[in-house]
Amino acid sequence: MTIADVSRIDRRVRREVERRGLFLVPLASEPGMPDYYIFVCTDPNPKDCGFTRVGQVSTASGRNHVVYAMDGQRRQGSVSLSQIRGAFPTWEDGIMTVLDAYDRWQ
Repeated sequence: MTIADVSRIDRRVRREVERRGLFLVPLASEPGMPDYYIFVCTDPNPKDCGFTRVGQVSTASGRNHVVYAMDGQRRQGSVSLSQIRGAFPTWEDGIMTVLDAYDRWQ
């Protein structure tokens, strides 16, 4: 399985993630699938990324990145995520959108 290379994310964006005490967690795609995922989480453990996720960016659409970010809704002790509509041509665009939502709803 392949994962997205977080070290290739622009250093300034990685610093913004760190400044908020968050982590970029790459998630492996399913075997045979070309999709890549990067979760923005409150914990660096990839085994907990479903529970600590505040947003995610993926290449699932093929053309632009798909972004899900926290939406301020609370459901059973966790924050729900909603897809953010827009054109996100780079990982950095998507991650900064997740960080903006995090700032708004944290």
